[in-house]
Amino acid sequence: MSPANHRERFRNPSTLVLCLAFVAFGCGSAGKKGPQTASAGQSPTEIVHEECEVDAASAVKTDANSDGRPDIVQVMEGTREVCRALDLNFDGRVDNYLYFDEAGNLRRRESDFDRDGLIDEIGYYQGGVIAQKHRETNLDGKLDTWDTYASGRLTERTRDTNRDGKVDQWWTFPDPSKTDCPVIALDESGDGKPDVRHDPCKEREAEMTAAGQTAAQPTAQPDAGQPEPDAAQPASGDAGAADAGGGS
Repeated sequence: MSPANHRERFRNPSTLVLCLAFVAFGCGSAGKKGPQTASAGQSPTEIVHEECEVDAASAVKTDANSDGRPDIVQVMEGTREVCRALDLNFDGRVDNYLYFDEAGNLRRRESDFDRDGLIDEIGYYQGGVIAQKHRETNLDGKLDTWDTYASGRLTERTRDTNRDGKVDQWWTFPDPSKTDCPVIALDESGDGKPDVRHDPCKEREAEMTAAGQTAAQPTAQPDAGQPEPDAAQPASGDAGAADAGGGS
């Protein structure tokens, strides 16, 4: 089971040679250690994989489905688990990395959701509780969605939807129990500031209320002074014909 590849790629052989020559200086993304927590007030776009030494002598490997390949690798320092690599779909590639603090609490999680061997999401935890999530959603290899949590509940989301490296959507969640009801501010002019504000749930409620009021309107009734003819009675012409027939 090989570690997930980084999204950065060497674009020419000379770059690779330089990196091999000066590997001690950390050229390229390989070997970088991701931050313990995300920087406050910033929206990083680079996806940095934090090393988890799955081939270390201290690594404990488990083959969960008996296919000859390890699906769970736990990297240890003495009796403490430092990190864990998981192959959840048994395809031979890591799709989850978990990192633990000295107290044994989860502090970071890297996830590959689309099974391409590349990290799509990095979660940051405090005391084992989710605090932030940074995600790549448009397949360009850069983070574009940043979520903030309070006490494990989603409270804010910022997004870069047009791939220009700048936030153009700001989501807030007035009711943290209803994450499907955000209030969304949009930057439509490209100046980095919100121009339009949408509250989809309130807008939907207003539409439903208006539709309900329209449906409740009474339908037009026939004029009381001109009652509709009784369908059980024949028309006047038919009645005359019947009388004529009866008199023969």
